[in-house]
Amino acid sequence: MTSRPDPRTLTEAVKELARHQGAALVGVAPVERFDPMPPLYDAPPEGHHPRDFLPETRSVISIAQPILNPVLDAPAALADRKLPMIPEYVKYEYMEEFYDRVGHMVHDLMLEFVGQVVGQYLMSLGYEAMIFPTTGLHPHVAGMTDVEIWEGRGEGEGSPLKYTTGPFSHRHAATRAGLGEFGYNNLVLTPQFGARQRFNSILTDAELVPDPLITQPICLRDRCRLCLKACIAQCITMRDDPTAVDYRSVARDDRTRIFIDTPAKTDTTLCRRRREGRPDSPVRGDCIRVCPVPRRPRRLPGRLEQMMQDWEAGA
Repeated sequence: MTSRPDPRTLTEAVKELARHQGAALVGVAPVERFDPMPPLYDAPPEGHHPRDFLPETRSVISIAQPILNPVLDAPAALADRKLPMIPEYVKYEYMEEFYDRVGHMVHDLMLEFVGQVVGQYLMSLGYEAMIFPTTGLHPHVAGMTDVEIWEGRGEGEGSPLKYTTGPFSHRHAATRAGLGEFGYNNLVLTPQFGARQRFNSILTDAELVPDPLITQPICLRDRCRLCLKACIAQCITMRDDPTAVDYRSVARDDRTRIFIDTPAKTDTTLCRRRREGRPDSPVRGDCIRVCPVPRRPRRLPGRLEQMMQDWEAGA
C-alpha cells in the first residue's frame, strides 16, 4: 500500500486534484458538523447522514462549479422576445430545456466525474470514498405516474417532500464545509458566485483539515428579499412563517445568524407546476437570477429588471 501523507498534505492534494479536474470551489467539513448544531439543531433525515453511507466517515469534501452567467440569464431574457425560429407555443419549454442542458445537466455529469477521480485517488492511498448523484433521483415505477410516485395516490401516500429528492444534501455539506451560507431562496450562496453554482460531495474515512465556517452573512436578508418577490408561484416561505408546517418550521428565527441550515422552505411541487396556472410563467430560476450577490445581474428579463430597479430606488 502506498504510504499515506499527513492530513494537511493530503488535504491540499485532494483540493488540487479536484480543482484540476474542474471544481471551482472545494471545502472540507469534519463529519461532526453533520450532527445537530445550534441554533436550530437540524438533524439529517434517517438515511441521509454521511455515516449512513460510509460508517467510518471522518471528512466530507464539498465541490462546486458555477453556472455561467449568460447560461442562466439568456434563456429567460430571450423568452420575452419574438423568436422567428421557435414557435410561440413551444418557446418556454424550449428555453427551459436549453437552460436545463447547460445550466444543470453538464454540472451533474462533471461534478460526478470530479468526485469519481478524487475517490479513486483516495482509494489508491488505502482510504474509502463515497460519491453521489449531483441531482435528485427520479425513478420510474411501473403502473404509476410521476405525480402518483411523488405526490401520492391518496391522503398520506407518496413522498413526504412531494417531489424527487437526492440521497444526500450537497447544500448542507457546502455550508458545513465553509463554502457559503443558505439564502432566503433556500439555496446556498457563496462569496464568489452567489446562488449561481451547483454542488456535489465526497465522503471519506481519511482525516482531512477542515475549512472554517462562514462568519459573515452573504445573503442580504430583509434588506433585499428579491428572491421571494421574484418567485411567481410563491413557493418559498420562511421557516418562522406561521403558514410553514413542515418538521423544520420554527416559532421564531434569528435572521442575523449565519444560515448553516436553511431559513426557508420550498414547495417544489408548486414550482414544478407553476405553468399550469400561469402559461406565461418565466423560465425557472428567477429566485437565482434576481439575486444581487455577489454583483448586480447584467441581463434580466423585463419583469425582473423592473423589480431590481425598484429595489435599487428603495421602492
